[in-house]
Amino acid sequence: MVATFIIGVKERQVLDMRFVFKMIVFPFWLLTAFLALMLKWTLNLSAFVLALPMLYIFGCGLYTLYCREWLQFLILLVAEFGCFLLITAGIVIVEAVEWFSGWVAEL
Repeated sequence: MVATFIIGVKERQVLDMRFVFKMIVFPFWLLTAFLALMLKWTLNLSAFVLALPMLYIFGCGLYTLYCREWLQFLILLVAEFGCFLLITAGIVIVEAVEWFSGWVAEL
């Protein structure tokens, strides 16, 4: 009978400690969730902003191919690839922050 009472007290202490831990982690989770949301919105906006220069660079690249200006085509190809890498890096960062926010929420 006494052992059952002690086990019940220990379980309650563990549950209380878990609740305190969650209350301590909650503001940090809110911060990471807010950061993930802001990064997602920023990525969406920057993708729209980068889309027009990428389209222009692509059109200029087609024109330089037609004119057989190989050096200019190479420069434009590198610029287009750089824009693509910027968007891809943004996606990777947003996904990492969302994963981290989910991990903190599961603690």
